[in-house]
Amino acid sequence: MQDYPRDADLERKLETWAASQSDAELRPEIQRKVQDLLTSSLTPVKPLPSQSRLVLAFLAVFAVCAAGLIAVMDKAGFHLMTGSQMGWMAAILAGGGILFSLTLAWRMVPGSRRGLPLSFVLTLSVAGVIGGITLFFPWKASHAFVSEGWPCAAMELMIAVPATVMFWLLARRGALFASAGLGAVLTGLAVFLALTPLQVQCMFQQAPHLLVWHAGTAVILIGLGALIGELRRHRWMSQSRP
Repeated sequence: MQDYPRDADLERKLETWAASQSDAELRPEIQRKVQDLLTSSLTPVKPLPSQSRLVLAFLAVFAVCAAGLIAVMDKAGFHLMTGSQMGWMAAILAGGGILFSLTLAWRMVPGSRRGLPLSFVLTLSVAGVIGGITLFFPWKASHAFVSEGWPCAAMELMIAVPATVMFWLLARRGALFASAGLGAVLTGLAVFLALTPLQVQCMFQQAPHLLVWHAGTAVILIGLGALIGELRRHRWMSQSRP
């Protein structure tokens, strides 16, 4: 059930009773009246699936969208990467998708037990991407660093923005509260989705390019998501004040 605590008529009647009754017990007819008022303010809602099913749903959407984008985009990076590079980056990006899916599912259910702090999820995910690029890709910088790089950043943005909206729509079935953390989680999941096909299609498989235009753009987008979430929280708090 879902209630509406800002029902003005209900609040006014309860406040009137509290001011007049002091420590006196509720009379039976008052109890029935309050019960009727509370019952009328409730509306039925569909129960949420278990957290494991929520996580699987997010991962299924993540996998299907990533596979679909890989199928329609260029695959130059796939032919340029070695087997170890492909294996490690696939594991890192899939691991990030799992971590952010778990975190988003936890945030859909208020009061649910959260296994990992958000700071740990963000640090581990970003460090994994940066570490994988640093260790497994050659350190060679092109003379056309900017002209080669900005299309990758633009492509990541074009995928991440609608993906963030899509994950937000999926997560709205839960009780989401606007916050910097929620913004970072939604954007983080979308960014890791965007990084997967981007890694496969990119023809510039060098560490400087990947760190700046792929990982750097991802960090900026997650930061912007956190900022938007915090601004929405402040807006909601200002509107909820009497």
